[in-house]
Amino acid sequence: MRIIREQTSLVVVAVMAMMGLVFGVLPNLAAAQAAPTPAAPPSGAAAFNPPPCDYNDTFYMENGLDPTQIFGRFGTARQSGPPATGNQVNWVADTTCSQRDPDRRNFRILATTGGFPDDGTGTPTEFISLIGFVTNQTAFETTFSRTVGAINGGLDGDQQNPGETISIVASANPRGITMQNLVSNFEAYPAVKQRSATTGVIALNPCQADMVSPLAPAQPCFDLGNPNAVATPNLRQDWRFATNRNAMDGSDNNCINNDPNVCPNPSDSPFGYFCDDLLGMWINTFFWYTVDPADHTSPLGVTCTPILAALAKSNGLTTDGTPIIKTADELNNDLEANGCGAEAKLAFDGTDKGPIWDVCPAIPDPRAGAIAKDAFLDQVHNNNGTPQNIGLTLNFLSLKFFGVFFNELTPGQQSTVNNTAANTTT
Repeated sequence: MRIIREQTSLVVVAVMAMMGLVFGVLPNLAAAQAAPTPAAPPSGAAAFNPPPCDYNDTFYMENGLDPTQIFGRFGTARQSGPPATGNQVNWVADTTCSQRDPDRRNFRILATTGGFPDDGTGTPTEFISLIGFVTNQTAFETTFSRTVGAINGGLDGDQQNPGETISIVASANPRGITMQNLVSNFEAYPAVKQRSATTGVIALNPCQADMVSPLAPAQPCFDLGNPNAVATPNLRQDWRFATNRNAMDGSDNNCINNDPNVCPNPSDSPFGYFCDDLLGMWINTFFWYTVDPADHTSPLGVTCTPILAALAKSNGLTTDGTPIIKTADELNNDLEANGCGAEAKLAFDGTDKGPIWDVCPAIPDPRAGAIAKDAFLDQVHNNNGTPQNIGLTLNFLSLKFFGVFFNELTPGQQSTVNNTAANTTT
């Protein structure tokens, strides 16, 4: 079930401010940057949703993550290069970031990664900021303490308040929850290319030995041992994100009934993405095909050929020539249940050397200014340079120019967006 996201980012900021007992250090580089670049609002819509910015070091540490261990952190690294191309830049200095939200530092994110929600609809409506990557569980802090709100004297000179302590002890916050456990409830699904650009051969397993599926040969393999493995040029299709998961509708997969017939494995982790995962982090669940789409004769090929054909007819093809996967049902029940695909995560201890977790907060409501005029869409393109999913393109351009989704535009506005999208290539 998809959650309703009518609340603005301002509400989300207020929630963050009230949830003090939750979950470095890099220097603030804002002073060394060029003049700030405020975001221009879209046309024809109220611009009350601020565009995305990086969090400041203190907010990362309060939420249990060491900011010095964020690989490729926007605002410090990767201003150019993927996902930016040509003259694009992934982020700019902008002093309005901390003015709008004191938990932000003054770097505004232009690179806007698109994808599908994990709610079964397959709609191209998700937009995130891929700020950086975490490659080892040591990035999660084991201890932290900071006192906020202390008053000594006050206006009348006699007010005293010791304040509140934001603390992490033995990796857990005052609720007894570790940040690593919390964020690992929320999955992002990157689809790394399996077809070799040099040989044209489809590799049916990752090179990381602990991830190899027994359904397919271990060699040849595709490598996930680099933080940039999930950069857009290395993906065969666009992402899927579990922003919809929350405790209220059961989509967090919890089961807290004491009856073992109802809950044989009780799980009480009542987390919601926009409520608890304040850094917007994900754990990467890599998924891949365990059968070559050209294999129609082996036992597995015979089983998978009609399944792949049906998915390809419904969703289209990736850059590998395999079907695009948009929903959990397609991955779990069409592919994996029939041996046509597999999924796995990288080792938490960093031995696989790839991106285990992403710091890439989803934009709660991308309308009304959240997609600025100078932002650009990070999406997968076909081998001929055209967008793989034109729906992502249309929604992004609609949000950028008019502050609403494509289906909310007037016919004249839709015509403008369609004409712009028709000229969109890599």
